[in-house]
Amino acid sequence: MGGTVMGKTTPRNSKWMRTYNRSLILRLIRLHQPVSRVELAKATSLTKPTISNIVNELKEEGLINERELGVSSGGRRPIMLELAASDRFVIGIDATQRRLHGVVTNIHGEVLGEAWHDKRFDTNEEFIEAIVTLYIELAAKAEGDVIGLGVSVHGMVEAGNGIVLFAPRFHLHDIPLKQELEQRLNQNVFVENDVRTLALGELYFGEAIGIDEFFYVYAGYGIGGAYVHGGELIDGEHHIAGEIGHMRIMLDGPICSCGNRGCLEAVAGERAILNEARQLNHELDLSDLRDSVGTNADIQQLYERAGEYIGIATLNMIHLLNPNRILLGGPLFNYAPNVVANIQERVAQTALTMDARQTDIRVVPWNANHGALGAAALITNQLFGEIQ
Repeated sequence: MGGTVMGKTTPRNSKWMRTYNRSLILRLIRLHQPVSRVELAKATSLTKPTISNIVNELKEEGLINERELGVSSGGRRPIMLELAASDRFVIGIDATQRRLHGVVTNIHGEVLGEAWHDKRFDTNEEFIEAIVTLYIELAAKAEGDVIGLGVSVHGMVEAGNGIVLFAPRFHLHDIPLKQELEQRLNQNVFVENDVRTLALGELYFGEAIGIDEFFYVYAGYGIGGAYVHGGELIDGEHHIAGEIGHMRIMLDGPICSCGNRGCLEAVAGERAILNEARQLNHELDLSDLRDSVGTNADIQQLYERAGEYIGIATLNMIHLLNPNRILLGGPLFNYAPNVVANIQERVAQTALTMDARQTDIRVVPWNANHGALGAAALITNQLFGEIQ
């Protein structure tokens, strides 16, 4: 069985440690099944009693099974653990573009179906109805009980009450999304900002396992950020903590979707790059733009300049927050890997102290399904006790 790299953890309380350990054990079983308790102990440095307690909890909740599958060294064959077949399903909807994307998964995160909603919406009511319509279509694909709906939304979200305060890309304000969806669907609903959703996914299932403090930077059509400290997302007094995309980089820069000028998103997001490419007489859509990065010198230069701005903003966040790790996710980093090297080089050469210059900066996997999968994971995490 492959090992797992553990980072230093300084959780705020035992509740966080318990939920983190559950997440870690589930993830290792998911990745390496069938696996024994001994192998889990070696990979995690957790004590055997701790592992036994967690395994027993997961068995009682119907999340895992055990059976004698291991290779014997002369005595009884070791008991191996694997994920249990599930008749409980989760729906996740990514509402970051006007073309809504949804998936239905089992509680282990395996995608069993997906669907899209393409009709335009211009009001809060039409936005809610679009999500309801897509949910109904996805629920029909589930072969069992749907236990919840997670919605990932572009913009500022008050996650506790599930209110979308401002979705600048849609020009919508004050949407009581959780309340309306729970009433109409008679379903458990969890709503979160899109980038924060991606950061939570990394915290529980990805590159941030074992890292209780990190800053997540998303760069694609838009740019966003999320800050995790003490194993928890930092929301801020007015729910805008980590909004690196609206850090002002140019005083007299182009107008951003938020209405201000010169935001990082307005000068370095792929929307800005696409507009600049068209001004250079390149007739491209977003897909063409991304495909041209490796072959068109003009496009490559635009991406590299965007990367310089993102590098400046990332350096600023290191000086402001001094996180253990910076995670870079999103299509911009996937399609223009040179941007990542430039960011790493800028930090290594210009951060304030030697330790800061060695900040761990890494790219995390991303594809077009991650938004909806992250939204589904919001409910799965809640089921596992990772989001209280």
